[in-house]
Amino acid sequence: MDHREERIRTRAYEIWERRGRSGNPEDHWLEAERALKAEDGSSEAASDRSDATVEEAPPVAAVEALEAASVAPAKTRRPRGSTKGST
Repeated sequence: MDHREERIRTRAYEIWERRGRSGNPEDHWLEAERALKAEDGSSEAASDRSDATVEEAPPVAAVEALEAASVAPAKTRRPRGSTKGST
């Protein structure tokens, strides 16, 4: 049995116990597969991230990165008939 299958089997058993040792074993197996796949995907995504920082980037790239990362607030419009500014 491969390592992946053993991990799924262990997780499915934990799910079965958590649910009061009842339910459909196939459902527990599929849930365990999904959970482990999600965990593996999130850890791979985290390891794929660059260690580069804005401080280390060339000036143009740093500005572009800061602009892309900042969220500009939406422009707000005053409702018609607003009395702000008038006396």
